[in-house]
Amino acid sequence: MKRLLISFAFVLFATAVFGQVADRDVLVTPGGTVFTVASQIPPADAENPVDALQTLTLTVQNGSEVNHILVPASTSSGSHFGAALAYDAESSTLFVLWIHMPNAMSSELLLAPYHDGKWQSAVSVDAEPYRFRNNLRLGITRSVAQLQKDGNYADVPALLLHAVWWEESGKGEEARYALMTIDKGALQLPIETHSLEEFVASTDTVNNTVDPKFNKELLRHPAIVSSPMQSSVEVVFGDTHSNLIHGVTLRPIADSRIHIPVGVGSGGPSPGPKPKSLAAPPNFNADWKGPITIIERGDRLVFANAGETSLSYITYANGTWTDVKSIAIDSHFPAEAALAAIDKMVSTQ
Repeated sequence: MKRLLISFAFVLFATAVFGQVADRDVLVTPGGTVFTVASQIPPADAENPVDALQTLTLTVQNGSEVNHILVPASTSSGSHFGAALAYDAESSTLFVLWIHMPNAMSSELLLAPYHDGKWQSAVSVDAEPYRFRNNLRLGITRSVAQLQKDGNYADVPALLLHAVWWEESGKGEEARYALMTIDKGALQLPIETHSLEEFVASTDTVNNTVDPKFNKELLRHPAIVSSPMQSSVEVVFGDTHSNLIHGVTLRPIADSRIHIPVGVGSGGPSPGPKPKSLAAPPNFNADWKGPITIIERGDRLVFANAGETSLSYITYANGTWTDVKSIAIDSHFPAEAALAAIDKMVSTQ
């Protein structure tokens, strides 16, 4: 279980986990700059009205200086929401990835880099029609396993973005993944996308029997984190057909192109541990809504969801799930503080 789910450190980039308790994401750079992206409804009496029903605002905080910046590409018609952040310290570039719903029948993923106070044009990452996308997460790695003349692989510098999200369509629902290569601050095309189920063994004959009132929302929040080696990502995602939670390590390779090899245990010449699967808590029926945060410490993992007055969580430890527990939250003890307390609890047990 140690590598099955994400380990969140409450410093630097992992500050984003706290932003996931609402429709916002937060990131702290190594230099101390705090970036926050959040969706908002444009005021009806705005000096410069826009067509969008929801826009995105980026807040940049350096010490006591705070600036609020409208994301230009989020002013087009429709709704813009669910943004996720990643930051490349070497180029001082912030990447903003978000969901755009131009109408009620479709959605797309848009990516816009922000560097030195300027925005680059947004690029569509995935725009397959008649699909609803949500629960977006973004990760970053800085090297790739490159095929050498002797037939072996060696890590070489490369800036890669990894996105995971939940997708619903007429064919059903599933967790999805996109691999994006960044060269000189610009997104390179084409973009590789996959169903995350491509990277685990078939579950056609496996079924975790759950209570009829089981809340499948627990399974609809895929998560991603960069590995310490900065050459692979660990992805956690649920399967609403088998009621299982899967974990897999993906390591991109570069031969004729940068890509993820497809297949069980794939992700390069040394993919690490094989995919692992965990049965979801069969009696989970809590009325969780909105983002679900995952915390892992050793063999313990926690799923947490913030409501208006409490943060509820369920823990997996010693091969079993606990009942759902709650911590009261308010303006004096917000969800971020409750999550930090839970992390400290599972870290010391």
